[in-house]
Amino acid sequence: MNTGFRVVPLDHRSVSTAQQIHAVQMLAYAREAALLGAVYFPPLTRTVQDVGSSDEHFLGAFARDELVGAASVWPDEDGVGLNIASLVVVPSWQRQGAGTSLIGAVVALYGSGELTVQTGVKNLPALRLYARHGFIEVRRWFAGREPIELIKLRRPGAGPQHAA
Repeated sequence: MNTGFRVVPLDHRSVSTAQQIHAVQMLAYAREAALLGAVYFPPLTRTVQDVGSSDEHFLGAFARDELVGAASVWPDEDGVGLNIASLVVVPSWQRQGAGTSLIGAVVALYGSGELTVQTGVKNLPALRLYARHGFIEVRRWFAGREPIELIKLRRPGAGPQHAA
């Protein structure tokens, strides 16, 4: 496993950076759609402009000077902290540690509060990754045209405001 990934914040408002993030997302989301058996997969409709104008905060995983993965966070829709809006890795770099590096950076930066994420129930590699980082199932539901079963996971925060 390659552990030499450099994870840094990305300025997604820069057109060239938004293009790089978008390219990684499209490759990863095409793979995820196939994994889920989805013909219509909403993340694949995202544009470079959508990335560039997003209110998300982005991190990128680099192998040498190549962006091989990206993660973004924004407020959770249920108001329980931050949501990992996307965590994507170029398929040829998957299962080499880029996703682990990204989730580790997200937890290091934002893990004092609660973190949530959602993915398809059939996305077993993502579910294993999140489980290794302390995420537990909150709920399941069906969404979309086909529909796809989704799962929301939560990682309790480490900060004092989250004490039992």
